[in-house]
Amino acid sequence: MKLVFKKDKEHRISVFHDVDGKQRDFSYVDMIKALIESRKLEEPDISEGFTQAEIKSIKSMVTGINKQISAIDGADMTQGS
Repeated sequence: MKLVFKKDKEHRISVFHDVDGKQRDFSYVDMIKALIESRKLEEPDISEGFTQAEIKSIKSMVTGINKQISAIDGADMTQGS
């Protein structure tokens, strides 16, 4: 799953998720379902207009989510042994 971040001229931010090349409105429920299936978020698409600090924050969030999923997967493997 890939998150897509857009900012318009009025600085309003919109978030979508890319599913099979099609952008859909963001939904936490859909994100969780996709994470259960894929076990990670892909590198996000970030449109123009975001500051470097915002881009860094978004990428950090995705990295943090992926680290948590890896930690959960690792804990599941050790408990299943």
